[in-house]
Amino acid sequence: MLLMSQLHIDIARNSTDDLNLFHDKSRWHWLRGNPFEGPIALGFQLGCFIEYQCKLLAMNSVNEIDTEQFRFSGYEFSFANCVRPDDEISLSLKQGKWSSGDGSSVYSRRFILNANKKPAIVGFKRDGNQMTLPMPAKLPPMHMLNALPDREIVPGTNYFLKRKYMIVGNAKNFLASAGVEQSLFIDEFSDKVNFPEMYPLGLISSALLERAIFEDIDLISHPMIYVSQKLCIDKQQLEELRSNDPINILVGPDISDDANEFGPESSRKKRIIQECIAYGKEDKPLFIAKISLTPLNSLKKLEF
Repeated sequence: MLLMSQLHIDIARNSTDDLNLFHDKSRWHWLRGNPFEGPIALGFQLGCFIEYQCKLLAMNSVNEIDTEQFRFSGYEFSFANCVRPDDEISLSLKQGKWSSGDGSSVYSRRFILNANKKPAIVGFKRDGNQMTLPMPAKLPPMHMLNALPDREIVPGTNYFLKRKYMIVGNAKNFLASAGVEQSLFIDEFSDKVNFPEMYPLGLISSALLERAIFEDIDLISHPMIYVSQKLCIDKQQLEELRSNDPINILVGPDISDDANEFGPESSRKKRIIQECIAYGKEDKPLFIAKISLTPLNSLKKLEF
């Protein structure tokens, strides 16, 4: 259980370079039609709380499967409500179940993240030995990305490149923002650096915002908010990353059914869907994400 505070939110923002005004205690009211009446917590910050609670359950329950044996970790989040400062958050986690759709076994657990005993996020945590999301088509070669300039469209593609770096101090602050015992992941006295799964995934928000700025979208007049997230990360690759290692995040164009050019006209749509793919040291993705957003002015028209 965690009592969310504005300090938790500020720490999460600073550690992931998330400049979204939804989280800004002084400027949240700049956003046109903002119904939240104050700053709200970051989606990936709440995801880190979910990751931590799942880890604690696996460590302390004799009935739970040891998910550390699996290479890939997947999350599905559907956002039902926001979390505000002074909200008390907790996680209800159901017993896991095995499933096999394409021949590979997946261990799934359904959860509900509650804020003041009301659902804020509902979803699944899935673990297996294959990516839970399909590989997007026509990706640029990984080996060329480090030589390309940051915050530009990759030549010959529609992918926007955002380069970030794995920083131990930022990861520790990100853990603190979610009420996580940091020594479970990072402990200098034990020479242990295990980045949490949600830390590199949390950099997606910065990459999405950078692309929007690149496309001259007015983030004050046309704010967008998460509807759902599907995430899958390669834990084996994550274990190999160390401080200052770069990761290249590719942000694709809108792939929703009513997709046009990625630009200001997107504010008239009900749903924007973007794929994000990150590469670390290998030629296989570190993570794949499918992010669904909606313009704030469409929020009341949608059912979550």
